[in-house]
Amino acid sequence: MTSANFVSAAWFNYYSHTSQDSYTTFMKQQKHLSPAGANRASILMKTGACVGGTILGYTSQWFGRRRTIVCAALISGCLIPAWILPTTERALSASGFMIQFFVQGAWGVIPIHLSELSPPAFRSSFVGITYQLGNMISSPSAQIVNAVAEATQIKTSKGTMSPAYGPVMGVATAIIVIGIAVTTALGPEKKGRHFETAGPIGTNNEHIKDIETGSAHSEKDGARAMEVVESDEKTVNEKA
Repeated sequence: MTSANFVSAAWFNYYSHTSQDSYTTFMKQQKHLSPAGANRASILMKTGACVGGTILGYTSQWFGRRRTIVCAALISGCLIPAWILPTTERALSASGFMIQFFVQGAWGVIPIHLSELSPPAFRSSFVGITYQLGNMISSPSAQIVNAVAEATQIKTSKGTMSPAYGPVMGVATAIIVIGIAVTTALGPEKKGRHFETAGPIGTNNEHIKDIETGSAHSEKDGARAMEVVESDEKTVNEKA
């Protein structure tokens, strides 16, 4: 399960960076937007990411973690043509908003999904380590996209030659979408998992943590304590 989580985290980091990092450059060089126009479109794209992450992250509470991720990834894959083919600022802003709504919508499920999949004894560190290993694996994503795009020239709508940022991002994102959908669909899910019944390392699963004192005890210990208290109270009543 742990290796599958690392693979999933790597897919997701590729997913995010491949669809975002070179998009502003793509709009300026391939679509001939002004720097101000490309920046405005990028801001709207990131707005879609925030909105999607919030809404779909909440939706996963009742729709399910894996189903939300798979559906969001597949919808973003269907939006790829609308994402890279427009030539105007408005169209690029709208398509950028929508694809990032679903890209980061799938991402919005990841924190709780990884937390629920974490081994109880390591839940405080498992999510961070998993994410950072995935981030490390995907760190050259922007360099890969830029290198391939700059090695491939295409003709723009104005008849000039430009690096093929759009086609490269589109193909790469489509491959990543398939990888995420397959990996997530075949992976585990533990929605609604409760950690309060798990004790610290070295204890059995019967141990729970007392929220007020911070000490760990088992349900059997609690039952014995209640028996002692009831016995003491009975003794005091008999003496009275």
